[in-house]
Amino acid sequence: MTTSNVAAIILAAGKGTRMRSERAKVLHELCGEPMIARAVRAVAALKPDPIVIVVGHQAREVEAAVNSSNARFALQEPQRGTGDAARCGLGQLPADFTGDVLITYGDMPAIKGSTLRAFLDAHRKRAAKLSFISIILEDPAAYGRVIRDARGNVDKIVEFRDASPAERAIKEINTGCYIVDSALLRSALAELKPANAQDEYYLTDIVAIARARCGNEKVEAWAADDPVEFAGINSREELANMEAEIRAAVNRKLMQSGVTLVDPSTAYISEQAEIAADCVIGPNVQILGACKLAEGVRIDGTAWLSNVTIGPRCHLKLGVRAEDCIIGEESEIGPFANLRAGTELAGHNRIGNFVETKKARLGRGTKASHLSYLGDATIGADTNIGCGVITVNYDGYEKHHTEIGDRCMVGCDTQLVAPVKVGSDVYVASGTTIIREVPDGALVMSHHPQREKSGWMATWRKRHNDSPDGSLRRKKDQ
Repeated sequence: MTTSNVAAIILAAGKGTRMRSERAKVLHELCGEPMIARAVRAVAALKPDPIVIVVGHQAREVEAAVNSSNARFALQEPQRGTGDAARCGLGQLPADFTGDVLITYGDMPAIKGSTLRAFLDAHRKRAAKLSFISIILEDPAAYGRVIRDARGNVDKIVEFRDASPAERAIKEINTGCYIVDSALLRSALAELKPANAQDEYYLTDIVAIARARCGNEKVEAWAADDPVEFAGINSREELANMEAEIRAAVNRKLMQSGVTLVDPSTAYISEQAEIAADCVIGPNVQILGACKLAEGVRIDGTAWLSNVTIGPRCHLKLGVRAEDCIIGEESEIGPFANLRAGTELAGHNRIGNFVETKKARLGRGTKASHLSYLGDATIGADTNIGCGVITVNYDGYEKHHTEIGDRCMVGCDTQLVAPVKVGSDVYVASGTTIIREVPDGALVMSHHPQREKSGWMATWRKRHNDSPDGSLRRKKDQ
């Protein structure tokens, strides 16, 4: 069924006191991203226009964490309950909007877009005016209870704090997800009164209002299959438990698809990651964001990767860190290499121990094996970067670019002071400082003549009252 003519309101204004944090609850991260980002992504699967996020505590930070082009924000201040929050969100909808309004929560990060789509389809198929998602729990805890009449029709929802002992014994609970006809929502929210133990405006009260106004056949409880999707996060423990559940599900799916996880208990892999068959992931590895690993990639362990694309048969050795970069096929990275944002390796590259790259594009077959920094650089194919080579890209105010051609040999301890260009087939002698353009095929060096002063060391020791074997210095140090 179509998902057109639908808007969404996500309630995300609360601080979350049980988190014991100065950060808003929806900003706490789950599987590498803020909870609110996950909640928005699930809702966005319906393509609602607009998506309204109701913010309050740390409003600016929450707005910054939302990655949606058609999102609008409504400020709830002061915060007087979920009904009041929904009113704030409704105020951001166009005045002439007529359609369905989905209402959900920013601290419900496990819900799936496919579930919300099925919920909307069921709501429209039944021609309901108000639908909400309910589930059966053996231990309903403090959730609001779904109250039904003698015929089994939905009568109302009662919050736990206002429920009688008999009502608390009911196991059908309200998840807090609603789809409501926009005209009904406007009028129902206008009728809410804070007549409850919390002295707040409860969104749940619109169920009884809708039933009284539209009849029980227009109010539907849609039964969901998986309670985990609707678990709210209210504490650090609940956050950790959900993280473990999601991570375990991701790892199971990967192993079923042909990926080897040497130690699944220490593999932290995002749901957005794409990992091909016959990849081997060692222990203590984090693969975050939209990483893509082609077939045959091997990661030895203790790696941190974020939004990285890795070509076939690459080998990442121990201790590699990489973010927002591209690694071409059959490359060897590490150990202890740091590939920062903007790095692009064409393939068959070697980035060795304690090499750092940033906005560096390396041609096919180019290598930097030891202790080098390559920042804001373009390097051609089949070039060798020696130990201790540095592109001096920052002048204290601006960054500058270095260009090195194909088939160059850049000797150890070379500094390239940008902006500078080195042609192809250039040999750079060790210890050279390059400050101007080097033409193709040249040998470049900037060595000072070596000089010796005979007997200088004896004079130096005498000046410091020391002996040739160092005994006087050691005695003085004691």
